[in-house]
Amino acid sequence: MMKKLCKTENYYTKETMMRKHFNILLFLGFFISVCSQNNQQNFEKKLLEHFQKQSWNKTIITQDSLYKSPYKEKFNVSVSNSFIEFDTTHIIVKNPYFSNKFEEAEDEIDNIKNFPKSFSVIYQNSLVSLFENGKFACFKLDNFDRDTNLENKLNTKKFKYHWIIDNQLGGLSNNSIYLWNGNKWIKSKDSFPLKSQPRLFEDDEFIVYGDCHGEWGGTVYFYEKSTSKTFFTESTCTNSVIKNNNGYEVLAELGHGSGSSEIKIINNPRKLTLAKDTEINTRVKGEALGYTDKSNAFEKKLDLYGVQIFSLFRWKNKELFIVNLSNLTFIAEIKNNEIEIVNPLFFSDLYTHNPITSQYGEYTLINLDHYGTGLEREISVLIIKENKITKLDWNENHSH
Repeated sequence: MMKKLCKTENYYTKETMMRKHFNILLFLGFFISVCSQNNQQNFEKKLLEHFQKQSWNKTIITQDSLYKSPYKEKFNVSVSNSFIEFDTTHIIVKNPYFSNKFEEAEDEIDNIKNFPKSFSVIYQNSLVSLFENGKFACFKLDNFDRDTNLENKLNTKKFKYHWIIDNQLGGLSNNSIYLWNGNKWIKSKDSFPLKSQPRLFEDDEFIVYGDCHGEWGGTVYFYEKSTSKTFFTESTCTNSVIKNNNGYEVLAELGHGSGSSEIKIINNPRKLTLAKDTEINTRVKGEALGYTDKSNAFEKKLDLYGVQIFSLFRWKNKELFIVNLSNLTFIAEIKNNEIEIVNPLFFSDLYTHNPITSQYGEYTLINLDHYGTGLEREISVLIIKENKITKLDWNENHSH
């Protein structure tokens, strides 16, 4: 009888514990849901207040219409019903090779040399940056501690520029391209189209890069690996390239005037105009080479004036954009000409001139320059993984 009683007590104890655990999980789920709703309500309130302050006329500002474009290319900005929670972090990392000589230099060309020499990349779960002395600095992405073990391996040569080339770390040293094979640098036998500009995108067929001549336009180039031929079209100025079932989606923006943004979908780059080697990165009659492309081998998905779209990236099953408008930079989805804000990012006027977005597996890296701070050099990066966004500023706080 006692054995039966003990078994019964054990059963009720386990059942009670299971109920307690279930109730705790239920409470946590409810708590997280309430917090998320509160965050969204706070975010909506701040957005309304911001756009009301930015409005110069008697326009009624609502969640469904925070801003309406006054220009010919109409678009509307609204608060999305699908708010996305991002955990944002801001850190400052000092160049480990920082030089007071550059910091105190009166000449602007020398003064910027404490910033990375080329745009940072992600390799082996580290942010890999190249500095003026030709050496790499590597920072682990989980805590941003220096990976001196990787640095010591890489810094057996001095480099002028670096990229990820066909999923390998590559760099320019003594006018030759070297690839890191995991143990040592190997001189590449393949042709490579870049020397001192970032790569925008790469797949099995093409390396994509661009140039920018400001108000005189920009060009996006598709370098075909198998033939070393380069095809081009106008894109002022390309900052992001992704590939989907429709082809290559090319986002470009320019801050000249009131700002402009466009997306071109290029289904087959081989149908664009073929460039002569001497034409690449040049202007024709004062304008970017891209304007001479008359192929019309693209479709315009978006063409807006009065807004700057700094970045396009894939996040889970969505395409997200980083948008700058009315002294605010935020994350949005864009559906036709409807810009739906899904997150306020840092709720600041984060500004950049010629950013570059690259995706490395589960990470998205956005290199940010700012002409008034570091000319064309990278002064900050945004690193996105799942629901976490980290802004890393080089040397000091660059929040504008």
